[in-house]
Amino acid sequence: MDSGWMAVWPVAAFFLGGLATQLTGWLNHRRQRAEKAEDAAAAFRQRREEFELDHLQRLNEALQVLGRAVGKAHHTDLMTSRQTGHYAGTQLSPGDSDALGAANREVHMLLGLVLDDSLREEVRSAHDLLNVPSGMHRSPVDQAESAFVRAVLALEAVQGRIAERIREIYLNGPTGASVEGS
Repeated sequence: MDSGWMAVWPVAAFFLGGLATQLTGWLNHRRQRAEKAEDAAAAFRQRREEFELDHLQRLNEALQVLGRAVGKAHHTDLMTSRQTGHYAGTQLSPGDSDALGAANREVHMLLGLVLDDSLREEVRSAHDLLNVPSGMHRSPVDQAESAFVRAVLALEAVQGRIAERIREIYLNGPTGASVEGS
């Protein structure tokens, strides 16, 4: 019987070796597939963060430009109110009107690209408030002043939130691992 088993051992070893090779190949394939999926996910996160950073920075700049255009229009309307007694009693100059329109279009375009829903709504609210004073034709000056102050406060708050989100992205690094305190 020993010689029978002796003849079976080489065949069994051959099959066990083949099975071990297949198992090792399958495990390597799974590991490689998991590594590729992890690399793809990391690349996606990096592209997403780069996209978000770029758009938040552009939005922050666009909001600043809009804030200056709104401030200039408000100043013009206040100066006009000294003569007419009413806020926004005359039209803005074509240059001021064009600047205000271009700034609004830029903010509106970038607004839709804000990924965070609550931040996007805050930006939308501030954008709306920034446009209230210019629509207050022939209003009492004190009401227009209040609307302008609310708009400026909303602008400052939303720019603070944008800066906060930018800092969060940089602190978390491109792979989502926190680098705080490094």
